[in-house]
Amino acid sequence: MHNLGDPAITLSNPIAAGLGSAARAKKILIVDDSPDNLRVLASALSNCSYDIRCAKSGLMALKALEAERPNLILLDVRMPDLDGYEVCQRLKSNPVTRDIPVIFLSALDAAADKVKAFEMGGADYITKPFQIEEVMVRVRNQLELQSARSRLDLLNSELEQRVQHRTLQLQSANHQLRTSEERLEGILNALQDIVWSAAIHPFQILYLNPAAATIYQRPFQDFLVYSDLWFDIIHPSDRDEVLESIQAIHTRGEIDIEYRIVCPDGEIRWLRNRSRLMITDHTVAVRIEGIISDISDRKRAEQRLVHDALHDALTQLPNRTLFIERIESALRRKQRHPDYTFAVLFIDLDRFKIVNDSLGHGTGDRLLVEVANRLLQCIRASDTVARLGGDEFTILLDDIASTTDVINCVKAIQTELKHPITINGNTVFTGSSIGIVVATAAYTNACDLLRDADIAMYRAKETRQSGYELFDQAMYAQTMRRLQLENELRISLERSEFEVYYQPIYALRDRGTGGDKSDHRLLGFEALLRWHHPQEGLINPTEFIPIAEETGLIVSMGRWVLEQACRQIRQWQERYRAYGNLKVSVNITSHQIWDSTLLDTLDHVLETVQLSGQHLRLELTESTLMQQTDVAIATLKRIRQREIQISIDDFGTGYSSLSYLSRFPIDNLKIDQSFVGCMHADSDSFEIVRTIIALAHALGMDVTAEGVELPDHIHLLQPLQCEYGQGFFFSPPLRAAEAEHLLATP
Repeated sequence: MHNLGDPAITLSNPIAAGLGSAARAKKILIVDDSPDNLRVLASALSNCSYDIRCAKSGLMALKALEAERPNLILLDVRMPDLDGYEVCQRLKSNPVTRDIPVIFLSALDAAADKVKAFEMGGADYITKPFQIEEVMVRVRNQLELQSARSRLDLLNSELEQRVQHRTLQLQSANHQLRTSEERLEGILNALQDIVWSAAIHPFQILYLNPAAATIYQRPFQDFLVYSDLWFDIIHPSDRDEVLESIQAIHTRGEIDIEYRIVCPDGEIRWLRNRSRLMITDHTVAVRIEGIISDISDRKRAEQRLVHDALHDALTQLPNRTLFIERIESALRRKQRHPDYTFAVLFIDLDRFKIVNDSLGHGTGDRLLVEVANRLLQCIRASDTVARLGGDEFTILLDDIASTTDVINCVKAIQTELKHPITINGNTVFTGSSIGIVVATAAYTNACDLLRDADIAMYRAKETRQSGYELFDQAMYAQTMRRLQLENELRISLERSEFEVYYQPIYALRDRGTGGDKSDHRLLGFEALLRWHHPQEGLINPTEFIPIAEETGLIVSMGRWVLEQACRQIRQWQERYRAYGNLKVSVNITSHQIWDSTLLDTLDHVLETVQLSGQHLRLELTESTLMQQTDVAIATLKRIRQREIQISIDDFGTGYSSLSYLSRFPIDNLKIDQSFVGCMHADSDSFEIVRTIIALAHALGMDVTAEGVELPDHIHLLQPLQCEYGQGFFFSPPLRAAEAEHLLATP
């Protein structure tokens, strides 16, 4: 073995030495940046009497080829200077080296890498880690094929020379010719490719080697008797293209085409036909000669690669790429036929994450496969079901008659998906949120349709009414509005566009009949965030708070509100001695609860503004407590250690579970205004309020009623021993200056 780039090293081998020059003629160049690979390959190949050269890089290999050409190259793909693809491309572009067969060696096992290797001109592709026996067989096959072709060319050359000198050496030439023909016949008989020759006018098969019988599955004598048989067995869809190529050989001189044939048993095979027009010295075309190879295995591999590139590996449904192609095709059809239309459905499974997290990804995968099968049962053969990824599916409903048909299909899908699914002994229930978009002349590309169907799906998930939504332009406008607000929300803090409003909270059990707010004592405020948009004015919190939670901006916004509210309350405590125990309630979200810096933030704010934790109350929703319950309990207990009170906001609208109320360190329940506002006119609402107050008192908690707007509310709440109230009866949320005026007024 010679290692290029290092001093030449030869691995002596007694077997190779015994074979002499015949063995040394088989030269193999191994190109790999791994010394271990070079050593293993060189040792194994040397033991088989091959003359081995090694190169540690693509540049070294190219330099070595300038001095000596091997019979075969084993080429690594991933190398530091030039990768194997570029080295192979340079070899194939050089007339001197383009005929040297290249076998790629690579750890890259992706379909795209293999396709690229063959596109670069590779003869074979071996995946690392390799089996040396496989390498040896493939090397031997390539060398034998190269030798056969070389011998064929050599023999043809010898044959032509002997024919030219037949008058001088007729007897010797005839003997040598017979010998050559026998050798040639042996080679041709051993070849797996068809070698053929035919006269031109008229077309008549002159020669076929026995491989024809194997590939065509017919006696090769049939082709000699019936010269058009080779054309008749071509697949009907390929005949015109083949005929056009054969006719073009008279102008191009050679052809290289691929087509299908139909075997007697109905099997379809792919063939590659490389043919050349043979011309005499007087430029007269005398015959056509060619080689036909069976490329069915390669074609099947290519078709599998294409299939895999366009289908989901788990469900075998079309993937996003193929689905987009189907939509684009439908759009082109709609442009040609305006009366034709179609619809796109975007389906997102409900509760899939719960199944995946609780029962494992294996169960989740089987659920996705079952959903795919059920979706296929709900559509026609002309429709398309695709999986985009995760638990998202899409459907193209082709050639629909009306929107009613689409809705009926959607309802059928929802019904099918609601049926229980049994996986590994577990009964799994799932549902779906479905967005619908019907194609109109306004749509010109598939991505817009998919986008709008996605928008409608999210609207269906938000509303949770029918489980599906039909897209309209208002949804798109709302989505764009949401995107605009998200972008502006990111810079709103820097621009000081936020302001904290303060809604007073009063005691209900102090004195008086409740007919006037002067009968009640002001205890504190709830801090409420407001956004003063420079162009749109005051934006409703229900519009921007969900966006802030979704983007994670709520953490920095919540930190700012906490600091502003605590600082303001402390200033009022110092300024108005009568309100030295004034308290402030601040809302926090689940994102803040899970934020690892929350406790440090609380400590920093309270210490900075010199506010006692007794004067701060944090309000959380029920849904926040239900996420990662054990973590939430631990966090809330550490908050209570700082004497900060915990309040459940909007109680009654969420889980309202006795078990979690008893487990969490909760001080206060805030009854949602939807119950308080109706309690004077609706007996059910009154009973709900009465029950919540009784429950809170039984668990040692006090109660705040939200949405107190009428004296009747006070009259009903006081006998129930409700401690606190807030609402427009007392005051709407106030700016800091207005709230301070309230404190300053006796």
